[in-house]
Amino acid sequence: MSGRWCARFLSPGVLASWLPAFFPKKAYSISMKRVPFLLSIALILVLAAPLVSSAENIPDEWLTIAEKNGFEITASHSQTLEFLERIAAQSKLIQVTTFGNSGLGRQLPLVIVSSDGLFTPEAAHAAGKPVILIQSCIHPGEVDGKTASLMILRDLVLGKNTELLDAGVILFAPIYNADGHEDISPTNRANQHGPVGGMGFRTTATGLDLNRDHLKLDSVEARSLASLVNDWQPHLHVDNHVTNGSHHHWILTWSRAEAPQLAPSLDRWLDTHLPPVFARLEQAGIPNGPYVSLIDGTNPAKGIDSSVAGPRYSTGYFTLRNRISLLVEMYAYAPFEARVRANQALLEELLREIASEPKTLIKAVNEARTRTIDLGQPDAKPSDIVLRWKTTTGDDTVAFPVCRWTAQDSTVTGKPMIRFSCAPNDPVLDVPWRHQPEAELTIKRPRGYILMPGWEEARRRLVDHGLTLKEFTAPMTLEVETIRLAHAKTASGPYQGRVGIEDFETSRRTERREIPEGALWIPADQPDFEIAVQLLEPEAPDSLVRWGLLNSVFERKEYIGLDTLETLARDMLSDPEIRKSWEQALKDEDFAGNGGARYIWWYQKTAFWDESIGLMPVYRVMNPVDLPTSTAGR
Repeated sequence: MSGRWCARFLSPGVLASWLPAFFPKKAYSISMKRVPFLLSIALILVLAAPLVSSAENIPDEWLTIAEKNGFEITASHSQTLEFLERIAAQSKLIQVTTFGNSGLGRQLPLVIVSSDGLFTPEAAHAAGKPVILIQSCIHPGEVDGKTASLMILRDLVLGKNTELLDAGVILFAPIYNADGHEDISPTNRANQHGPVGGMGFRTTATGLDLNRDHLKLDSVEARSLASLVNDWQPHLHVDNHVTNGSHHHWILTWSRAEAPQLAPSLDRWLDTHLPPVFARLEQAGIPNGPYVSLIDGTNPAKGIDSSVAGPRYSTGYFTLRNRISLLVEMYAYAPFEARVRANQALLEELLREIASEPKTLIKAVNEARTRTIDLGQPDAKPSDIVLRWKTTTGDDTVAFPVCRWTAQDSTVTGKPMIRFSCAPNDPVLDVPWRHQPEAELTIKRPRGYILMPGWEEARRRLVDHGLTLKEFTAPMTLEVETIRLAHAKTASGPYQGRVGIEDFETSRRTERREIPEGALWIPADQPDFEIAVQLLEPEAPDSLVRWGLLNSVFERKEYIGLDTLETLARDMLSDPEIRKSWEQALKDEDFAGNGGARYIWWYQKTAFWDESIGLMPVYRVMNPVDLPTSTAGR
């Protein structure tokens, strides 16, 4: 790192606002000290030099668009592709390909980096190399990760930091949301400090937020990423973002899944290998801490909640697939260049850490995936599976370098709010930190699921996530657990392009059902089985039911004429049990005055009622069974 860049990145003003930072005290067992504000610039330069680089001594033709323009603009999609093609032409370490196309047909670039010429998934895994996927621009206004990735690639081509190659095969997906990336405007992110020339828009061309689409796969981009994961089977994934406006003195924040949501082997790997990365960043003058979401938006002293990511988000999705995912959130109020340099430093230090013991990452992932397979074996002991998680209140604390704040009433909302003012002498508060997951809703793990024929929205998603499906080659009668839904309440408006089901009642029972030829069997003894669980169990937060993808289950299509039903009802009243039930029902005044509810009550008592109303086309198989199946195609 050059002295000139250090002087800019670590100027007295920047140092004053960033250096008074602490590590989370109880997240990891590390000795943490505040970096003194009055530490000399000379010492900071020495500490930071090993971690970050500058544009000095780099030929002009190898400067990124951002570097050439003083970090006032970011490279366009076409400029990024051109830069990547030049890099690939310069070095045998790099190949550039695509992993799909956007909704408007733009390429989704994928850069494969390998010192051993391992440019296919088969070659990488056969050689026993970790595969690391670094993804940027899922929200294209948040361009720090893309720019940092281009700089890392450039440095590798120029022979710098070649020790990073020992981490394994590195995949860079610098522009995930290509259409949003090209919808550039300086007004796209009001809370973000640069690039002043503008940045992309948050959603795809069809208005979808890709960081809500990991599980439901509505977008062509999300399906392309799932296919990339299926093919390459990455051991570790990094998702680069920029915060939406929390006020503190960390330039970099992060989030990760933890046990018991995360498999024990992956949790241990992270506990061992992330703290040294964060420590080296801190020592280099890059203060960092856990992702900030205030528990009380009007009082930061009440603590922060890092939350538990659901399956729609990257960290929740990769956790279901027994892979590590690290969410990186740069500080929106820091200058663009400083954010990029810090993002670059994090990625480089993470790769160095992986390179120090690459086999441990492979071992951790293999153990996690084998564990899920073993739990789903036909002869495995019964176990539970979690549908929903929440963060515990716990007693962990974190040293939070929050900016000073004052309370006031908002002119906009008319409600209380706080205003922040960042200064060198801002306090570092020891505040509660909620981050540990706790099961909120648990069910018994099935031996597998049966999906009835014809439900293409469900089948396609299961296949696109890479799950193993087998097709019934003959009909059979089988004892299964059925799920019935009732009293669906739709959401008040659209979200992510769908009007979902906000609430419903669920009942389950064991019964014998006829399974037709062509039904699909999704066995539990596969490593990504929890993807199926989250899609098919209606109570799961991102289930097909909740997203409104199985709405016809709730609908009644047939009817019975009132005159016909009246005759049947009068006849049925001669049955003492039915009469007693009817009289009891009439004691409810709301029911008694609701003609529609009364009609349904009687209709359900007849032989003409459609018993499939509310019946999920998904059956749970709870006991080992031999099934007449063959592997299903796409």
